[in-house]
Formats: sequence, C-alpha cells, structure tokens
Amino acid sequence: MNADLAAQMGPGPMPRNSRAFLGALLLASLALRLWYWFLIKDTHLFTVPYLDCHDYDVWARALVGGDWGRGEPYWMGPLYPHLLALSYAVLGLGTSALVLIQWALTLVNIVLVYELGRRWGGESLGLVAAALFAGYGPPVFYAGFRLMATVVTMFTLLIALQADRAARRPTARAWLGLGLLVGIAATARGNVLALLPILPLLLLARRGLGARRAWRLTGAICLGAGLAILPVTVRNLTVGGDLVLLTSNAGVNLLIGQQTQYGGMFGPVSEVPQFEFDPTGETLLEADLGREFSPSQVSRELTRRAVERVTDEPGGMLAHYARKAYRFWNGYELPQIFSWNYWRHRHAPLRWFPVPFVLLGALGLVGAWTLQPLARRIWLALIGGWFLGLLPFFPTARYRVPVTPLLAVSAAAWILAMLAARHEGRQRRLVALGVAGLALLVALWPGWTALDVVDESWHSHLARASRAADAGDRADMLAACADAERTRPGLAETPYRQGGYLEKLTDLSGALAAYNEATRRLPDNAFVVYRRARTLAQLGRHDEALAGYAATSRIDPAWSFPWHGSALSLKELGRRDEAAAALERAIELEPGRARYRSNLASLLAESGRLDDAARILGDLTTDFPDYLPGWFNLALVEARRGDSEAARRALDRAAALPRLSVEEREQIARLLSSLRGTGG
Repeated sequence: MNADLAAQMGPGPMPRNSRAFLGALLLASLALRLWYWFLIKDTHLFTVPYLDCHDYDVWARALVGGDWGRGEPYWMGPLYPHLLALSYAVLGLGTSALVLIQWALTLVNIVLVYELGRRWGGESLGLVAAALFAGYGPPVFYAGFRLMATVVTMFTLLIALQADRAARRPTARAWLGLGLLVGIAATARGNVLALLPILPLLLLARRGLGARRAWRLTGAICLGAGLAILPVTVRNLTVGGDLVLLTSNAGVNLLIGQQTQYGGMFGPVSEVPQFEFDPTGETLLEADLGREFSPSQVSRELTRRAVERVTDEPGGMLAHYARKAYRFWNGYELPQIFSWNYWRHRHAPLRWFPVPFVLLGALGLVGAWTLQPLARRIWLALIGGWFLGLLPFFPTARYRVPVTPLLAVSAAAWILAMLAARHEGRQRRLVALGVAGLALLVALWPGWTALDVVDESWHSHLARASRAADAGDRADMLAACADAERTRPGLAETPYRQGGYLEKLTDLSGALAAYNEATRRLPDNAFVVYRRARTLAQLGRHDEALAGYAATSRIDPAWSFPWHGSALSLKELGRRDEAAAALERAIELEPGRARYRSNLASLLAESGRLDDAARILGDLTTDFPDYLPGWFNLALVEARRGDSEAARRALDRAAALPRLSVEEREQIARLLSSLRGTGG
C-alpha cells in the first residue's frame, strides 16, 4: 500500500501502549467527574436551571408536553432543547440524566481529540493532545449545566475529522457528509455557518482536482448543510409564519456585541428593570416604534442598529473589535451565566484540572505552524471560522470551549516539536519555538484582562441567591445575599436584588424592607425607588405607592413605568379620572407599550365610555394584531355595546392567534359561549 493511500484511509488500529495510556487517562477523568458530581448533585448549582439553562428546561418540558410548535420561529438553536426533551421523555421530566450524559460525552471528546491528533501527527501527538484536553477544566464545568457547549464541542471534533477525510479523499459523499455535520451543528449554534465559505478553500491546495470538480464538491458541502437546515427553516415558516433561516436571535446578539461599554462581555441592550427584561429585544422595538414586529423584523431592525453603530463610530469600533479579538485568545475565562474562576476555587475536583486556557492558546497558536500542511490548513479553517463567527458577538469563555480540542492538538504539536528539536540538536528551531511560545504566554496572560475578583465573587453570590429563590430556599437565598453584602458592603444593588428574590418567594414585607434599605443607600435611582413603590402597591398601600411613583417621575421624567404604576394605584383607590390621565401620560411617553393602551381602554369601558374604549382598541389591534388582550378586550367592549357580531369577530381573530396557551383558548371559548347564551 503506498503512502498516499494509507494517508487517505487514516491511521490503523490503536497500539496496545496507546490503549493503556488512554484507558488510564479516561479512568482518571471519570473519577474526577464522579467526585465533582457527588459534591454538587444536591446543590442548587446543579439542580436549579438558571438563565439559559432555565430557558432550555422550559422549552424541553413544553416539547415533552406535546407543544412542538410554540407558535413562533425558533429564537434559540433548536437542537439542544430537543435533545434535552428526548432525555426527559425517556427518563422523566426534570431529570439530570442529560447532564450526566454530557459528562460521559466529555470523555468521548477526549477519545476524539486523540483520534484527531493521531491523524494529524501520529500516536504521540494524539496521546499528548488527549492529555492536554483532559486536563482542561471548563469543558467539564460547563457540561454540568443544561448548556450546549459539550454537544457543540463534539460536533466541532466530528467536523474536524470529516474535514480531514474529505480533504484527503475529495468525493462528493465525503463533502456532503461534511456539510451535513456543519448544518446540524448550526442548528445548535448558528455561527457555525461561518465555516461554509471557508472549508471549500481546502480544495485549493489539492493538485489536479480541476475547477469543475472543486465547484461540485463545494456544491456538495452546501447541499449537505442545506439539507440539515431546511427542516428548521420550513418549520419556522409553517409553524411560526415567518421566514427565518435558523433562529431570530442574531439581531439582538449582534447589537449586544456592538456595545463598546461592555468591552466584549454580554450586556442588555436597554436599561429596564429586571422584571421587565425581554431578551428578544421585541419589547424594546415595539416601545420605540409603536407597532408590532415579527421575529424576523426584530432581527433585521436590531441588525440595522448594530451596523449603524459600527458605521457611526468606525474608530471606536476598530478598538472594540481589537479588544474582543484579544479577549478570545487571552487566557482569562470571561464569565457569562457561570464563572469558572469563582467555582474552581470552591470545588476541589475542579482544582485538579491543571491545564489553563493560556497554555492551550499560546502554545497552540505557535504549534499550529508545526503541524503537517493539510492538518494546518484544516486547523486554520476551523479555528478561523469559529473566531470570525464569534467575533461580532461576545467571546465569553463558554463560547470558545468548542475549539479548545483543536488548540490542544496544536499545543501538543508544539511540545513534540520542542522535544524533537532538542533531541536532534536543532538549537535555532528550539529557541525560535521556545521564544515564540513564551512571548505568547506573556502576551495572553489572563491577568491582563481579568475582571475584579471581588466584583466577580459578588455577582456569583447573587447568582447563587437567584437559584436559591427559584428553588424556594429562603434561608440559602438570604445567606447568599449576606455573602454578597460582605463581599461588597454598602452597595445598593445587593438589597435591591434581595428584594426581587423575596418577591419571587412571595415575601412582600421582606421585599419592602430590602427596597427600603436600597432606597436609603441610593435615593436618587429611579429603578430602586420605583421597585419600592411597586411593592407598596402590591401590599395594598396605594397612597404610599403613589408618593413613590411621583418620586420616581421626578428622578426620571421621561420614564413611562411610574405613570402606569400610578394609574393602577389610582384605579384601586377609585380615582378613575386621574388614573385615565396617568395612563394617557404613560402612553404619551411610550406609545408602543400595548398594555398601556389596553389598560386605558378597559378603564374607559368601566367608566361607561364604550365608544372611546372601542376606538382605542381598534387602533391597538391594528398596530398590534397579535396582541391577545387587545382582541379580548375589544370583544368585551363590543359585547357591552350590544354588537355581538363584532364581538364574535374579535374573538375569532383572538382564537386564530399563534402562541395561545390552553388557558387562553378556554377563556376565549367561555366568552364565545356566553355570547351565544345571550342570543347574540
């Protein structure tokens, strides 16, 4: 068998020594995972889904419950929640089995790293790469949550292995398979599609291929990706009624990525109270522009705003992108949702992962140039595609985890190249590799971009408090808030957040006490003063609430929320005319808040001003045709006006809306039945 054919077929069976080494590595890795699991399996860190984990959990539960449509285009990648739903369907709702499966997959990924390494440089490269990747802790840490990092990491490795096969033996079948893998991975994380225009460049180095065949193979990879993506696009169009290729969250994430004030970290696109936060950006646009937006329109408009920021501040954006690029390669594990830096020091098993990202990144960048030419081209294509696909957004730690296996392989190549140069007496090469590696280690040292340790601990304490509140554990929530207070004493946001957690636990008196303390510490903050007033209203102390809303309006005259809150309290006090005036002021400040207009119409209807209410609701349902309360209130008003036919038409429109819950459909059916009962 000639060398070229052997290279195409890949490496042979695993040698006995390699099996022994890899087996010992996997056993040690399994022991660390089991140790970590036994430490956290009963803690809120493991048992309470938080932020994105919670969204995936809710979505998976809905899928298991038979809600396959959700009535809208996918906002997040659908692959992972469907896998989570599958585990729920087989093993029971809320099971942590998928997380345990993810830890098993991290062991499979070690084997795949070994396989990739031996393809790119032989047994030694595969074993050293596997050991480096096994010693890197964040993949294990993030696998302990309902997050897709482990699945996407596996697909990155499968794509790398298939790219190697397709490049060595360029058949339509191999390139079609490569496209399928890219497309499936994109249904988890859309930025994987950045690989599609890059991977065909591997064909340029293939001698004697011919332009026509190269184009056919390029068509094959695109066809494969299209076949994987097409069901998602068709589903978005047929179920969600909107032409969205994969997900509708690209625009909001792109806008977040252009916010220079966050320095490449994740941050909200608007300043709103936490309980009003809408991650889709839809509420923001509707409030700004006063009409309803489809998910694709939201994404396009937010993309337009993101591009506008770039064109308006080219100099600042150049520096911003340079900062984000550096953050991608820097050794600091930039937190988002969970902090590896915080938890590593609190769980002993995590401290047994000795390989830091700075080692993989620095040595991997140098080591890539010691790989064989084909391996180097594939490495550059995959790393470059992932880097370019992530750069417009935010390069936090968990988003770069999927490419760390490739860095482990190239870092292993650097180590072996250094050993070979020393063994062969090639001092110049030894010095060049050593100096380059050391220079990058210094340049990418995590301390250059590390967040303040105290601030990171404070955020982690409050995240723990939030999980405890979700679990109904008041004692642990208060303990976590006390830890946050000790970490950063005197900060107003600590009692402010504690108040929100106590509200979640339905302890309104405790929440008010927390807001009182936050107001004492920061009396001129509109959010703090407003939240205190809102809690007073929930306690039925409306006169005091009105004073709080008035104070909020003096702090921020352009904010509509205190006027809306005042209207609700005035209504409870029977002061309907004043309530209507307050609602009109709220609408004047933010005409795009559909609920303000709906509430005003309801208030006018209760006061007997049915024609005015019908006019407002008619305008509202024109601007917001998918807003259920608008149609429902219009039906009630028309029924009171004696026009049962108009009421039925409004209810028919309501019943045809997407995203209706079972309770909402039952409510519509009851009202229709009552209309028939009155002879309408």
